[in-house]
Amino acid sequence: MKNFLLTTCLFVSLAVISDDHESSEKSLADRFANNPNYLLSFKECKETKEGVAGLLALSEAVWKEIEANPDNEEKWMEVAVLADMAANYSEIYDVWCKDMIAQRMKMRMMAEKKKLKTDKKD
Repeated sequence: MKNFLLTTCLFVSLAVISDDHESSEKSLADRFANNPNYLLSFKECKETKEGVAGLLALSEAVWKEIEANPDNEEKWMEVAVLADMAANYSEIYDVWCKDMIAQRMKMRMMAEKKKLKTDKKD
């Protein structure tokens, strides 16, 4: 009985100790976030793209005001700042987001193609 109790305690303690380690499997988001090239998430890239569109829309409105009054130097300065900001954010989007989004779209297309093949076989 003593041997059985000691053996049971040994197995239980080993199970508790071995269960305490961190899982080696990481989620896709964790692996992506730990990538050295990671800077922006998909959501942040989408917001950046929408921000660029907003800046361009604002600059278009300022250009219409400039057409009405071309001597207004403040509007010229405002449109220059908006264009510069849009260019900077476009560059950020191009460098950090464009490839990630293209890869995501490629993976979706491959998954759809695979699904169609399996549906055809059935």
